[in-house]
Amino acid sequence: MIKNRKGKKNRVLFLDVEVLTVLHRTAREQNRSEEEILTDWVASGVDHSFKNKAAETQWDSLTRREREVLALVCLGSRNYEIAETLGIGDQTVKTHLQNIFRKFGLRSKRELRQLLQDWDFESWWNSRQI
Repeated sequence: MIKNRKGKKNRVLFLDVEVLTVLHRTAREQNRSEEEILTDWVASGVDHSFKNKAAETQWDSLTRREREVLALVCLGSRNYEIAETLGIGDQTVKTHLQNIFRKFGLRSKRELRQLLQDWDFESWWNSRQI
């Protein structure tokens, strides 16, 4: 049972056997309570969810061309490869990247790739080429 700190009713969580096994093992290995571990997991999931929602909002603010540049960056393309693929100049790629970084509040391709590492840009790119 999970205790509620604000005086509301307690809730019972039913966990998958595998999750419960990992929870027990992690608590034992870290010498922490299962409740502490579970609280950290939930907080991490909520944080990840908020970041994903923010990233989706930022994605929606991009132009079609900025989305293409971003996808190619996340697929590992270098600036000159992006320029060749899209038929634009190197400086235009840099300008698009500056706009993308500004809209996402980031400073580098590495940060961009890290933020969007769970996104499936290969499928997105392939669907755009039809």
